[in-house]
Amino acid sequence: MSAQIHAVAVPKWGIEMIEGTLNAWSKEIGDEIRAGEEILELESDKIVNMLEAGGEGVLRRKLAKPGETLQVGELLGIIADGSVDESAIDAFVANWQATESAKAAPAAAAPLAPPAPKPESRPPAAVQAQASTASVRVSPVVRRLAAELGVDLSTLQGSGRSGRITKEDVEAAAASGSPPEAMPETQSSGANPATETPMTGMRRTIARRMQGAKQTIPHFYLTVDLPLAGLQAERAKLNADERAQRVSVNDLVIWCIARALKDVPEVNVQCADDDRILQFEHADIAVGVATDRGLITPVVRAADTKSPREIATDMAALSARAREGKLTMDEISGGTFTLSNLGMMDVREFTAIINPPQGAILAAGKSEQRVIVEDGEMCIAERMTVTLSCDHRVIDGAVGARFLQSLTHQLEQLG
Repeated sequence: MSAQIHAVAVPKWGIEMIEGTLNAWSKEIGDEIRAGEEILELESDKIVNMLEAGGEGVLRRKLAKPGETLQVGELLGIIADGSVDESAIDAFVANWQATESAKAAPAAAAPLAPPAPKPESRPPAAVQAQASTASVRVSPVVRRLAAELGVDLSTLQGSGRSGRITKEDVEAAAASGSPPEAMPETQSSGANPATETPMTGMRRTIARRMQGAKQTIPHFYLTVDLPLAGLQAERAKLNADERAQRVSVNDLVIWCIARALKDVPEVNVQCADDDRILQFEHADIAVGVATDRGLITPVVRAADTKSPREIATDMAALSARAREGKLTMDEISGGTFTLSNLGMMDVREFTAIINPPQGAILAAGKSEQRVIVEDGEMCIAERMTVTLSCDHRVIDGAVGARFLQSLTHQLEQLG
């Protein structure tokens, strides 16, 4: 009978994924489902993808509602043949849930019970707290993490949906040595009410990764003004053919970065761990793209082997899929260097946080006409201010400076 029942569960898209948020069902109870058919939209910590059915039958159960966040492996729904009894589905669900809970059992095993208290005394507070954890809203993954970190779940007030205790709640409690204070649903000051919006899985991951990067990576910053006369001349030549893919300033900057990374490969690196540096042959450049769900960084693969127009074509496709939430995990993973450009939003200059495990990120401001001095004479020239953030564990100041010198040279050779 179980062969006719198919679980719809949160998949693991990428090594870092621990949970997924159900955005929407595309099928209704009673709909016929074919194997491989898209049945729901799921948002992971990095991307939004359609989940395909692993078997055929009828959608019999929806066990999660849009907006709910569940851990990897938890049930979202059930697909089964129409002849399968409801009692058989109930048993399948119960067995699945028991299996998920059992995965956390070795790490969360309770200590030996203490001696029974005297009739006139109350049980110790620790024993009371342990007994109350059974009713805490928490997934097996989070329960196991709490056991590993020595966090008493009964003392926590969950920040997740419907009071669910999240991985972040447990980590915060472990880091502070005490449970985090519960935040009110709304905060206001006098006549200034506030509206609470739950963080999406993507936003929580951005927050966690950027906080960790800033706290653990020794950043240093190098700033230069890049000449753009040659770039603009090259761009004008490329865009003279109106039938071809248009090339932007950003596309040409990516092309020049790729060439500079080949010239100074010590910057084209990742910090693998405390004693290994990975230096890559090709420049896989991640480029920041703003979306409604937050910043995402699709990767232009082997940019050092592509022409400016090929890079422009790649970027147009990647940016469109990023804004539609249709990027694959392969398209956003494994970059060796990142470009973050806020010039189109009139930002003149800024610094960016390194995207681990990469060794560097370049923050680019807007291109503008400036008064400069050349050969003792004032003149007007187009410049762009960029700041290179480097991980001092793997990139020294002189190496970062040589990269910026090479980038400047690449731009000067254009046109």
